[in-house]
Amino acid sequence: MTAKIRTAHDDQPIDGQAPQTTSASVETRYERVDLDRYVVLHDGPVGYVEHVHPVFVCYVGHPYTHSEEIAQVHDFHDAVKTVLHRAVATRRAL
Repeated sequence: MTAKIRTAHDDQPIDGQAPQTTSASVETRYERVDLDRYVVLHDGPVGYVEHVHPVFVCYVGHPYTHSEEIAQVHDFHDAVKTVLHRAVATRRAL
């Protein structure tokens, strides 16, 4: 017997479960791109989170080589939110 648990970046509903009612644009999405690096997505890549023990380093910008460090936090989900909020604020300012 196998079990599948819905994660933050699953697009398809699991058999026997109701589809989520929240839209994908509201949900924070991220993907692992390297051993200790994740790309944060919001209508495309907007930044990165890198795990450098004991902190998660937050970067805004794309590609990674042109991104700017904006914060260091101790919680992964807080790091993703930090990147997303700064990227959205930067887009609004333009």
